[in-house]
Amino acid sequence: MLNDESRRPEDLPETDETTTLPYAAGLAPDAPPGPAGAGSRRSGRGRAMVAAVVVVVVVVALALVAAVGLLAGRATRPAPPAAAPGTIPVTAPVTTTGPGATATGGATSPQGVGADPPARLAAFYTQPVHWQACPGSRVHQCASIEVPVDYAEPDGDTFELALRKVPALTPEKRVGTLVINPGGPGGSGLEYAQFSSFVFSKQLRESYDILGFDPRGIGQSDAVACLSDDDMDLLFENDPTPDDAAERDKLLRDTEAVTERCARNGGERALHMSTTEVARDMDVMRALVGSDRLNYVGVSYGTVLGALYADLFPERVGRFVLDSAVSPNQTDEQQLGHDIQGFETSIDAFIEWCVDRDDCALGTDADGARDRIADLLDEVERRPLETSRGDIDSIGEGWLGFAIFMCLYSEQSWPILDKGLAEAFAGKGDVLLSYAMNIVGRSASGDYDESSYLHAMIPVRCADWPRSDNASLAAAHRKALLEHPLWSRLAGLLHDPCGAWPGEPRQPSGGTLGQGAAPVLVIGNLRDPATPIGGTKQLAEDLASAILVTSDHDGHGTYYAGNSCVDSIVDGYLIKGTVPSSDQAC
Repeated sequence: MLNDESRRPEDLPETDETTTLPYAAGLAPDAPPGPAGAGSRRSGRGRAMVAAVVVVVVVVALALVAAVGLLAGRATRPAPPAAAPGTIPVTAPVTTTGPGATATGGATSPQGVGADPPARLAAFYTQPVHWQACPGSRVHQCASIEVPVDYAEPDGDTFELALRKVPALTPEKRVGTLVINPGGPGGSGLEYAQFSSFVFSKQLRESYDILGFDPRGIGQSDAVACLSDDDMDLLFENDPTPDDAAERDKLLRDTEAVTERCARNGGERALHMSTTEVARDMDVMRALVGSDRLNYVGVSYGTVLGALYADLFPERVGRFVLDSAVSPNQTDEQQLGHDIQGFETSIDAFIEWCVDRDDCALGTDADGARDRIADLLDEVERRPLETSRGDIDSIGEGWLGFAIFMCLYSEQSWPILDKGLAEAFAGKGDVLLSYAMNIVGRSASGDYDESSYLHAMIPVRCADWPRSDNASLAAAHRKALLEHPLWSRLAGLLHDPCGAWPGEPRQPSGGTLGQGAAPVLVIGNLRDPATPIGGTKQLAEDLASAILVTSDHDGHGTYYAGNSCVDSIVDGYLIKGTVPSSDQAC
């Protein structure tokens, strides 16, 4: 697939063999996907060029000193009606021109389905969009649009949002525009679009203009860089498993201080980075590309964004695919259960793979493998792993636990985890530290990328999820420590990192989401460590018109990851509007 003739030079990442890009939903297979349910097999070159890692909500738990991003809301969910089989139409958007500088206006009915936008928002829904060739590309087009920082006060300050469009490969087959989000919160949609030929099928790219964007406050969209490099290092340096009251107090005190600094440094803009506001931004984009309905693919955290859009604008939902899902209605208890479920199935899969190898770092005894990892964590708490780096000369449980979790996201990362564990047992931490630093955008000099998704974690988490009760979380942690000791050691102390955040959190409706929306495909792998299948199934229950598609697969990211059954269903829906008559198991 790396020689796919539909790939153009500007689609190829400018990276070396060891680079990991934290925005890709999955690796494009080096060979056509195998039979339904078959695992993907990819070359080392393909694996190095695009990482099978999506930055996801579970990272909130790890990057914010294991303060789990627990989703609140007490939902009573009636069984959703089954979507009728058939096809879903897509209104053809206004045709845009070639890669040179062009301008397009908003649609005649900017809010779609015959409705005009509120007068106070009309300027945003009808603004001209000036598309120009993206730097370094003859084909991709870039532009920027403006949206209000606060939709309640649209005459105030604005965010400038950066967009990247990859025109349909075959204009005569063009169905419309497909808006995409790679997850996070904080993943770059610009980069996701740039490398779309690695994560979307050729047939899909023939049929759609792929439109990626950096959400408000992130990357090239007026980034809100609310954390210093020292703040971000502190998130990983603290002991996530305090042994006494003094260590616990330090952990909570440091978390509160980082949250306060983020609010102070980010100012008013940081208080308006909620997923609900990003969903409203997507509706402006829908109008500006001339579509009555939004066609959308969201991965991981991008499924929360898609679900909230469907709930806000159900009549404007076009063809939606939500991949590796999280429900905005999950309770604390449900989220904790899903997280544990995902870890248990993924660590078992890794151990089974590893102990079958002659050189597995965990040995040949699957029953004792978990104990070896737990013993390693105990040892690292007493004696940190040495590294050969000048900027970080040793690492403790924070960096080590984060690296282990992230390596479980994809079977393509399992060899890295095996090698890293072997090195860790010898007292060294270079392999796992390098992998973890790459994920969070930390350079060898200690500088974090301005576009690092860590900047988005506090503002989005604290806007999106109601505050959690620390006493209840502590009780849940004690219970999990008894029943799931390894997960508890890696996750660390459960606590709410948003107590010092000045903004008000979103309060979930607690009811069925997206009533009146067109059918939504909700897809997920049975063994996903990041967004476990329990959460994907829950979102399918919470959405009124969801069709659930499950893949008998390991890792995070379901579409175009090696299961031809899934790919056929997704492409059939997005390209032809063909709706499965019932839930599907691939």
